[in-house]
Amino acid sequence: MTTRKVALITGASSGFGKLTACRLAAKGYRVFGTSRKKHAAAPQGVEMLMLNVQSDQSVQSCIQLVLSCTERIDLLVNNAGQAHASVIEETSVEQAKDIVETNFWGVVRVTNAVLPVMRKQRSGRIINVCSLAGLLGVAGQGFYSASKFALEGYSESLSIEIEQFNIKVTLIEPGFFNTNLLHTMSQGNLTIEDYTALRRAVESSLQKSISEGDNPNKVAELIVRVAESKSPRLRYRIGSDAVWVPRIKAVLPERMFRDGMIRRFNLK
Repeated sequence: MTTRKVALITGASSGFGKLTACRLAAKGYRVFGTSRKKHAAAPQGVEMLMLNVQSDQSVQSCIQLVLSCTERIDLLVNNAGQAHASVIEETSVEQAKDIVETNFWGVVRVTNAVLPVMRKQRSGRIINVCSLAGLLGVAGQGFYSASKFALEGYSESLSIEIEQFNIKVTLIEPGFFNTNLLHTMSQGNLTIEDYTALRRAVESSLQKSISEGDNPNKVAELIVRVAESKSPRLRYRIGSDAVWVPRIKAVLPERMFRDGMIRRFNLK
C-alpha cells in the first residue's frame, strides 16, 4: 500500500497524457499511465501499463493490477481517445462506432471500474479530457464531435450523482494545440467525389490549426492544477478557440455564426 496519492492516466504514451503523467510524478503522485500498446521505455516516475479501453476485460485487469499495488486510486484522468477527421457520409457505420467506442464508452468503462474504490474511500477526482469539438459541431469531424458531445453530457450528469461521495468530476476542453494529433488522426474509409473539395479544405485547415496551435504543456499544467484544487469547476476551456468560439456562438445569430465558421475553416 502506498501513502502517496495515486493517479491513473489513460493514453499516457504521448501528448497531453504523457505530459500530465510526468508533471504529476514530479508533484509526488504515484502515477500509473496506460497505453494500448507496449512501449519500450516509460517516462521517468511513471509506471506504464497496457490497457485497451474498448475491452471490459482489459479495463478490469488493469484496475485490479493498480489496486493490488496501492489499494487506492485518488485521481483518474480519462485522456485516451481516437482522433478522427472525415466527412460524415464518407465514414462507415462500423468506423463511426469504433470512434464512439473509444472516446465515449472507453471513458465509461474505466470510470465504472474506478468508482467503487473511490466511493469506498469517500474521495476522488475524475478528469475527462474533452475538446472544442464537444462544444460545437465541426465540419469534417462529425463523429468525433458526437463522441465528445456525449462525454460532455455524461460528465455533467455523473458530477451530480457522485458529489455526495466527495468525488469531483471535471471536463478539460482544449482548443487546437501543437501535438502529434495529425500523425494519429484516422480518416474516412469511403471516398465520394462530390466531397473532394470539402475534404481537402478540412484536411488543410486542421493541419494549419494544429501546427500553429499553442504549447500542449499548458493543458498538462491545467490538469495538474485542477487535480490539486480544493473546489474544481465542472468545465475548464483552454486555448483561444475553446474560450472564444463558444462565447461568439452564444451571442451571434445562427446563420452568422455558421458563415463565420465556414470562413474560419476555409470550407467555401
